Amino acid sequence: MAAVSGLGAAALFAAGTALQYRVATASEHLGGLDLRAVTTFARRSVTSRRWMLGTALLGTGLGLHALALHEGPLTLVQPLLIAGVLFALPASRWVGGPPLRRSDLRWAVVLVGALVLFLVTATPARQGYHGIDTVPALATFATGAASIAVCVVLARRAPQERTAMLLGIAAGIALAGSAALIKVSTDVLAKGVVPLLVSWDFYSLIVVGAAALLLSQLSYRAGPMIASLPAINTANPLMSVVIGTAVFDERFRTGLTATSLEVLTLAAVLVATAALSRRAAQAEG
Repeated sequence: MAAVSGLGAAALFAAGTALQYRVATASEHLGGLDLRAVTTFARRSVTSRRWMLGTALLGTGLGLHALALHEGPLTLVQPLLIAGVLFALPASRWVGGPPLRRSDLRWAVVLVGALVLFLVTATPARQGYHGIDTVPALATFATGAASIAVCVVLARRAPQERTAMLLGIAAGIALAGSAALIKVSTDVLAKGVVPLLVSWDFYSLIVVGAAALLLSQLSYRAGPMIASLPAINTANPLMSVVIGTAVFDERFRTGLTATSLEVLTLAAVLVATAALSRRAAQAEG
Protein backbone atom coordinates (compact mmCIF):
# COMPACT_ATOMS: atom_id res chain seq x y z
CA MET A 1 0.00 0.00 0.00
CA ALA A 2 2.78 2.42 0.90
CA ALA A 3 4.75 1.67 -2.29
CA VAL A 4 1.76 1.94 -4.65
CA SER A 5 0.48 5.11 -2.99
CA GLY A 6 3.96 6.63 -3.01
CA LEU A 7 4.38 5.98 -6.75
CA GLY A 8 0.93 7.41 -7.48
CA ALA A 9 1.82 10.51 -5.50
CA ALA A 10 5.09 10.86 -7.44
CA ALA A 11 3.23 10.78 -10.76
CA LEU A 12 0.68 13.40 -9.68
CA PHE A 13 3.39 15.61 -8.19
CA ALA A 14 5.26 15.51 -11.52
CA ALA A 15 2.19 16.53 -13.53
CA GLY A 16 1.20 19.27 -11.08
CA THR A 17 4.72 20.64 -10.93
CA ALA A 18 4.97 20.79 -14.73
CA LEU A 19 1.80 22.87 -14.90
CA GLN A 20 2.82 25.21 -12.08
CA TYR A 21 6.27 25.72 -13.56
CA ARG A 22 4.71 26.84 -16.83
CA VAL A 23 2.72 29.45 -14.94
CA ALA A 24 5.71 30.51 -12.84
CA THR A 25 7.76 31.30 -15.95
CA ALA A 26 4.96 32.63 -18.18
CA SER A 27 4.84 36.20 -16.83
CA GLU A 28 7.53 38.83 -16.96
CA HIS A 29 10.31 39.06 -14.35
CA LEU A 30 8.85 40.28 -11.06
CA GLY A 31 11.95 41.61 -9.37
CA GLY A 32 13.58 38.99 -7.16
CA LEU A 33 12.62 38.03 -3.62
CA ASP A 34 11.26 41.29 -2.21
CA LEU A 35 7.79 41.32 -0.61
CA ARG A 36 6.12 43.15 -3.49
CA ALA A 37 7.43 40.71 -6.10
CA VAL A 38 6.39 37.68 -4.04
CA THR A 39 2.89 39.12 -3.45
CA THR A 40 2.39 39.93 -7.13
CA PHE A 41 3.60 36.49 -8.17
CA ALA A 42 1.26 34.77 -5.70
CA ARG A 43 -1.74 36.82 -6.89
CA ARG A 44 -1.10 36.04 -10.55
CA SER A 45 -0.61 32.36 -9.82
CA VAL A 46 -3.87 31.79 -7.94
CA THR A 47 -5.88 33.45 -10.74
CA SER A 48 -4.45 31.09 -13.39
CA ARG A 49 -6.58 28.07 -14.36
CA ARG A 50 -3.47 26.09 -15.27
CA TRP A 51 -1.94 26.82 -11.87
CA MET A 52 -5.17 25.78 -10.15
CA LEU A 53 -5.25 22.51 -12.13
CA GLY A 54 -1.66 21.89 -11.09
CA THR A 55 -2.64 22.60 -7.51
CA ALA A 56 -5.53 20.11 -7.74
CA LEU A 57 -3.15 17.42 -9.01
CA LEU A 58 -0.69 18.22 -6.25
CA GLY A 59 -3.48 18.10 -3.68
CA THR A 60 -4.59 14.64 -4.87
CA GLY A 61 -0.98 13.53 -4.82
CA LEU A 62 -0.68 14.85 -1.29
CA GLY A 63 -3.57 12.62 -0.25
CA LEU A 64 -1.82 9.56 -1.68
CA HIS A 65 1.42 10.74 -0.09
CA ALA A 66 -0.28 10.96 3.31
CA LEU A 67 -1.67 7.43 2.88
CA ALA A 68 1.79 6.14 1.97
CA LEU A 69 3.37 7.82 5.00
CA HIS A 70 0.68 6.41 7.28
CA GLU A 71 1.21 2.88 5.98
CA GLY A 72 5.01 2.85 5.60
CA PRO A 73 8.25 4.27 7.02
CA LEU A 74 9.53 7.69 6.00
CA THR A 75 12.77 6.13 4.76
CA LEU A 76 10.75 4.05 2.25
CA VAL A 77 8.18 6.58 1.07
CA GLN A 78 10.36 9.64 0.51
CA PRO A 79 12.97 7.91 -1.68
CA LEU A 80 10.05 6.57 -3.73
CA LEU A 81 9.14 10.17 -4.58
CA ILE A 82 12.37 10.30 -6.57
CA ALA A 83 10.43 8.25 -9.13
CA GLY A 84 8.67 11.53 -9.89
CA VAL A 85 11.47 12.37 -12.31
CA LEU A 86 10.40 9.33 -14.36
CA PHE A 87 7.03 11.02 -14.83
CA ALA A 88 8.44 14.53 -15.23
CA LEU A 89 9.44 14.11 -18.88
CA PRO A 90 6.07 12.68 -20.03
CA ALA A 91 4.38 15.41 -17.99
CA SER A 92 6.55 18.02 -19.68
CA ARG A 93 5.62 16.55 -23.07
CA TRP A 94 1.96 16.75 -22.03
CA VAL A 95 2.21 20.52 -21.50
CA GLY A 96 4.10 21.15 -24.72
CA GLY A 97 7.65 19.92 -24.13
CA PRO A 98 9.85 17.89 -26.51
CA PRO A 99 9.61 14.11 -27.10
CA LEU A 100 11.58 11.60 -25.03
CA ARG A 101 15.11 10.61 -26.02
CA ARG A 102 16.80 7.22 -25.86
CA SER A 103 19.18 8.48 -23.16
CA ASP A 104 16.17 9.38 -21.02
CA LEU A 105 15.05 5.75 -21.09
CA ARG A 106 18.54 4.52 -20.16
CA TRP A 107 18.69 6.80 -17.14
CA ALA A 108 15.15 5.74 -16.22
CA VAL A 109 16.23 2.09 -16.18
CA VAL A 110 19.25 2.97 -13.99
CA LEU A 111 17.05 4.94 -11.60
CA VAL A 112 14.39 2.26 -11.24
CA GLY A 113 16.90 -0.56 -10.81
CA ALA A 114 19.04 1.34 -8.30
CA LEU A 115 16.00 2.57 -6.35
CA VAL A 116 14.47 -0.90 -6.08
CA LEU A 117 17.79 -2.43 -5.02
CA PHE A 118 18.36 0.33 -2.46
CA LEU A 119 14.92 -0.09 -0.89
CA VAL A 120 15.14 -3.89 -0.84
CA THR A 121 18.65 -3.82 0.63
CA ALA A 122 18.27 -0.97 3.09
CA THR A 123 14.78 -1.22 4.54
CA PRO A 124 13.79 -4.15 6.77
CA ALA A 125 10.50 -5.78 5.87
CA ARG A 126 8.73 -4.64 9.03
CA GLN A 127 9.22 -1.40 10.90
CA GLY A 128 6.66 -0.45 13.50
CA TYR A 129 5.88 3.18 14.21
CA HIS A 130 6.63 4.01 17.85
CA GLY A 131 6.12 7.77 17.86
CA ILE A 132 8.82 10.41 17.78
CA ASP A 133 11.89 10.97 19.93
CA THR A 134 11.50 14.49 21.33
CA VAL A 135 15.15 15.53 21.70
CA PRO A 136 16.27 14.31 18.26
CA ALA A 137 13.11 15.85 16.77
CA LEU A 138 13.91 19.27 18.24
CA ALA A 139 17.55 19.01 17.16
CA THR A 140 16.57 17.98 13.63
CA PHE A 141 13.99 20.77 13.42
CA ALA A 142 16.53 23.36 14.53
CA THR A 143 19.11 22.08 12.06
CA GLY A 144 16.60 22.04 9.20
CA ALA A 145 15.29 25.52 10.00
CA ALA A 146 18.81 26.92 10.25
CA SER A 147 19.76 25.30 6.92
CA ILE A 148 16.71 26.79 5.22
CA ALA A 149 17.49 30.23 6.65
CA VAL A 150 21.10 30.04 5.44
CA CYS A 151 19.99 28.99 1.95
CA VAL A 152 17.49 31.86 1.73
CA VAL A 153 20.02 34.45 2.94
CA LEU A 154 22.65 33.22 0.48
CA ALA A 155 20.07 33.11 -2.31
CA ARG A 156 19.31 36.81 -1.97
CA ARG A 157 22.89 37.68 -3.01
CA ALA A 158 23.71 34.80 -5.36
CA PRO A 159 23.65 34.73 -9.19
CA GLN A 160 20.39 33.64 -10.81
CA GLU A 161 21.13 29.94 -11.33
CA ARG A 162 22.69 29.58 -7.89
CA THR A 163 19.69 31.34 -6.37
CA ALA A 164 17.38 28.73 -7.90
CA MET A 165 19.61 25.91 -6.60
CA LEU A 166 19.78 27.32 -3.05
CA LEU A 167 16.03 27.87 -2.89
CA GLY A 168 15.55 24.35 -4.26
CA ILE A 169 17.68 22.92 -1.44
CA ALA A 170 15.64 24.92 1.08
CA ALA A 171 12.40 23.67 -0.50
CA GLY A 172 13.62 20.06 -0.40
CA ILE A 173 14.45 20.33 3.30
CA ALA A 174 11.05 21.89 4.04
CA LEU A 175 9.28 19.18 2.01
CA ALA A 176 11.03 16.51 4.07
CA GLY A 177 9.90 18.25 7.27
CA SER A 178 6.32 18.48 6.04
CA ALA A 179 6.39 14.76 5.15
CA ALA A 180 7.43 13.93 8.72
CA LEU A 181 4.60 16.09 10.07
CA ILE A 182 2.13 14.43 7.68
CA LYS A 183 3.17 11.05 9.05
CA VAL A 184 2.59 12.19 12.63
CA SER A 185 -0.69 13.96 11.77
CA THR A 186 -2.18 10.93 10.02
CA ASP A 187 -1.57 8.84 13.14
CA VAL A 188 -3.32 11.50 15.23
CA LEU A 189 -6.17 11.65 12.69
CA ALA A 190 -6.70 7.89 13.13
CA LYS A 191 -7.90 8.75 16.65
CA GLY A 192 -10.42 11.30 15.35
CA VAL A 193 -10.74 14.79 13.88
CA VAL A 194 -10.94 16.56 17.25
CA PRO A 195 -7.58 15.22 18.51
CA LEU A 196 -6.04 16.39 15.23
CA LEU A 197 -7.47 19.90 15.54
CA VAL A 198 -6.08 20.32 19.04
CA SER A 199 -2.65 18.88 18.26
CA TRP A 200 0.44 20.94 17.53
CA ASP A 201 1.35 18.59 14.69
CA PHE A 202 -1.51 19.78 12.49
CA TYR A 203 -0.72 23.49 12.81
CA SER A 204 3.00 22.87 12.42
CA LEU A 205 2.20 20.99 9.22
CA ILE A 206 0.25 23.98 7.88
CA VAL A 207 3.17 26.35 8.53
CA VAL A 208 5.92 24.04 7.24
CA GLY A 209 3.84 22.93 4.25
CA ALA A 210 3.10 26.52 3.26
CA ALA A 211 6.79 27.37 3.57
CA ALA A 212 7.73 24.38 1.39
CA LEU A 213 5.20 25.40 -1.28
CA LEU A 214 6.41 29.00 -1.29
CA LEU A 215 10.09 28.03 -1.44
CA SER A 216 9.51 25.60 -4.31
CA GLN A 217 7.56 28.20 -6.30
CA LEU A 218 10.25 30.82 -5.67
CA SER A 219 12.96 28.38 -6.75
CA TYR A 220 11.13 27.82 -10.06
CA ARG A 221 10.73 31.56 -10.46
CA ALA A 222 14.29 32.47 -9.52
CA GLY A 223 16.08 30.73 -12.38
CA PRO A 224 16.19 27.80 -14.78
CA MET A 225 14.52 24.60 -13.64
CA ILE A 226 17.76 22.80 -14.47
CA ALA A 227 19.11 24.35 -11.26
CA SER A 228 16.09 24.02 -8.95
CA LEU A 229 14.61 20.58 -9.76
CA PRO A 230 17.74 18.46 -9.09
CA ALA A 231 18.27 20.35 -5.83
CA ILE A 232 14.73 19.66 -4.63
CA ASN A 233 14.80 16.01 -5.73
CA THR A 234 18.04 15.26 -3.86
CA ALA A 235 17.62 17.38 -0.71
CA ASN A 236 14.15 15.97 0.01
CA PRO A 237 14.99 12.22 0.23
CA LEU A 238 18.35 12.81 1.91
CA MET A 239 16.80 14.96 4.64
CA SER A 240 13.97 12.43 4.96
CA VAL A 241 16.46 9.63 5.61
CA VAL A 242 18.01 11.77 8.36
CA ILE A 243 14.60 12.48 9.92
CA GLY A 244 13.45 8.86 9.61
CA THR A 245 16.49 7.44 11.36
CA ALA A 246 16.94 10.19 13.98
CA VAL A 247 13.34 11.01 14.87
CA PHE A 248 11.30 7.88 14.08
CA ASP A 249 13.94 5.25 14.88
CA GLU A 250 13.59 3.70 11.42
CA ARG A 251 16.45 1.31 10.87
CA PHE A 252 18.52 0.26 7.88
CA ARG A 253 20.10 -3.15 7.50
CA THR A 254 23.72 -3.16 8.62
CA GLY A 255 26.77 -5.20 7.81
CA LEU A 256 29.54 -4.86 5.25
CA THR A 257 27.57 -6.22 2.30
CA ALA A 258 24.33 -4.42 3.09
CA THR A 259 26.00 -1.08 3.86
CA SER A 260 28.17 -1.23 0.72
CA LEU A 261 25.12 -1.93 -1.45
CA GLU A 262 23.16 0.84 0.24
CA VAL A 263 25.89 3.41 -0.42
CA LEU A 264 26.44 2.32 -4.04
CA THR A 265 22.77 2.12 -4.96
CA LEU A 266 21.94 5.42 -3.26
CA ALA A 267 24.79 7.07 -5.19
CA ALA A 268 23.41 5.58 -8.43
CA VAL A 269 19.92 6.83 -7.53
CA LEU A 270 21.19 10.37 -6.96
CA VAL A 271 23.26 10.43 -10.17
CA ALA A 272 20.32 9.16 -12.25
CA THR A 273 18.00 11.61 -10.48
CA ALA A 274 20.29 14.53 -11.29
CA ALA A 275 20.57 13.44 -14.94
CA LEU A 276 16.81 13.03 -15.40
CA SER A 277 16.09 16.23 -13.48
CA ARG A 278 18.43 18.18 -15.75
CA ARG A 279 16.78 16.64 -18.81
CA ALA A 280 13.31 17.47 -17.45
CA ALA A 281 14.46 21.02 -16.79
CA GLN A 282 15.85 21.34 -20.32
CA ALA A 283 12.51 20.09 -21.64
CA GLU A 284 10.68 22.72 -19.60
CA GLY A 285 13.07 25.40 -20.84
